[in-house]
Amino acid sequence: MSHLGLRKVVQHFQKDRGRLLDILWEAQKLRGFLDSSDLSVLADELTCAVADIEEVQSFYHFLKSKASGRHQIYLDTSIISQFAGQSEIRQAFETALGIKVGEVSADGEFGLFETSCIGMSDQAPAALIDLIPFPNLKPEEVPQILERLKKGESASEVAKPVQSHLQKMGPFFDPVKKYPSAEPNFLKRSAPEIISLIKSSGLRGRGGAGFTTGTKWEACAKFSAKKKFVICNADEGEPGTFKDRILLTHFCQSVLEGMLAAAKAVGAAEAILYLRAEYTYLASHIENEIQKISTLKIAEGIQLSLRLGAGAYVCGEESALLESLEGKRGEPRLRPPFPVEKGYLGFPTVVNNVETFALAARILAEGAENFLSLGTPQSKGTRLLSISGDIEHPGIYEVPWGITIQEVLDLSGAQEPAILQVGGPSGTCISATDRQRKIAFEDLSTGGSLMIFSKDRDLFSILDNFMEFFVRESCGNCTPCRAGNVFLRQLLQKFQTGQARPEDLERIQDWSAIVSRTSRCGLGVSSPNVLTTSLKAFPAEYQNRMDKNADPQLQNFDLAKATRDYDELMKGAPK
Repeated sequence: MSHLGLRKVVQHFQKDRGRLLDILWEAQKLRGFLDSSDLSVLADELTCAVADIEEVQSFYHFLKSKASGRHQIYLDTSIISQFAGQSEIRQAFETALGIKVGEVSADGEFGLFETSCIGMSDQAPAALIDLIPFPNLKPEEVPQILERLKKGESASEVAKPVQSHLQKMGPFFDPVKKYPSAEPNFLKRSAPEIISLIKSSGLRGRGGAGFTTGTKWEACAKFSAKKKFVICNADEGEPGTFKDRILLTHFCQSVLEGMLAAAKAVGAAEAILYLRAEYTYLASHIENEIQKISTLKIAEGIQLSLRLGAGAYVCGEESALLESLEGKRGEPRLRPPFPVEKGYLGFPTVVNNVETFALAARILAEGAENFLSLGTPQSKGTRLLSISGDIEHPGIYEVPWGITIQEVLDLSGAQEPAILQVGGPSGTCISATDRQRKIAFEDLSTGGSLMIFSKDRDLFSILDNFMEFFVRESCGNCTPCRAGNVFLRQLLQKFQTGQARPEDLERIQDWSAIVSRTSRCGLGVSSPNVLTTSLKAFPAEYQNRMDKNADPQLQNFDLAKATRDYDELMKGAPK
């Protein structure tokens, strides 16, 4: 590669080491990968060690250090894609290309890889080709797709359009309704007035933790600093979730208005939207929306910009996202201090997710009354659910908090449901018989993913897929998460193969407590949830998968007591 091109890329970003992720993305476009000689040039231009760049490049899934094909194909390995026929898609690609997953074709044209959920669970099986989504794939389509790419057509020209599947929308997200702009409202209000209205609405963050939005903005506003920032976390990586894809496609102006409102409220001059790499295809659309809202001049003095991630689930954790934005490995920070005090580049920073900003804009435009009239005492307003699996109507549903599982099953057309995963792999596994439970912070809290599986699905295949995801996505920074999830998966696989013993149930709960209580960030804290909650929901399934011949005392094992002991142990553990 001509090193002149690399030097031009670095110069374009003003030799800013903090923009390393952007630099690596742009430099990689020159030939599809960056080897050690390329990194030496970048290190020389940025006045840093080659090792500093290597450690960042190696952290992210979509950054390549060797030739990986002119066209790079990533097959979605989510459990939804698997049940939709991903194995047949994989076989079709391997047969057509004459290679296996992880290899590059002999002519260097195609690299075939796997990746975690790409946000297309409502139209699985799916894949990314050159970071363009290919939804609803069929094995017979594969040869034609490859032939068209070989002939010079781009992936965007070959791919079928992505469907939105807006199944039930309103009152806050209705694509037909003409929403008023937030302009006449939040621009007329002072910063304290904006914060007061958001606080009075009871809006809680829609990323999963549910922290009160107004309280977060107020805390950031109180800090005096030379600079402040607002960050929109659009790194939606939880398997089974795709609501951000819809919001950024149909309601991007609301998201941006919410970011501008937050910036005015806390005194920030810059607001950045961090977009997951799997949604790169939306980047030009978002850039256009940023340009459009900038020309309206509804919040002069506040700069909006878009930045891309590079493939790392852990960057959905806010402090890991900040590290990524600073051009580092996306490893979570120790807290305190929290981002509202010391966030991006060390300055006070508000981090909220896409849905939170969009709702904030709606509240500022329309008032809080309608929002307050919906939901439950602790969960105000509506919740966007990404529903997929064995249902007739996969897609996005805007529902009031407090909706029951029965109502969700009826809305989505569930087909003989048996297993529900609420909140993605890091959430809660329940039985479909628990139909009066509610989607609410008080009961089943969720970041938005809801996967429904029929009675014909194998529980342990689902659980193994989820644990494999956590093993792959752990940043490796702390031992409990790095090693503990591997051991938990090994214990789970003993049940899959019928080789488990009663003590393995106790080991799962003991190790789940260790990983949850001692991990550095939310990934490790929540990764054992799917095992501990599935034990409660499906005790008979676990019992039936044990090797009964190996232990004649099996029938005397008290699983209910073991579960109570685990609950007692976890009292006071981080959430």
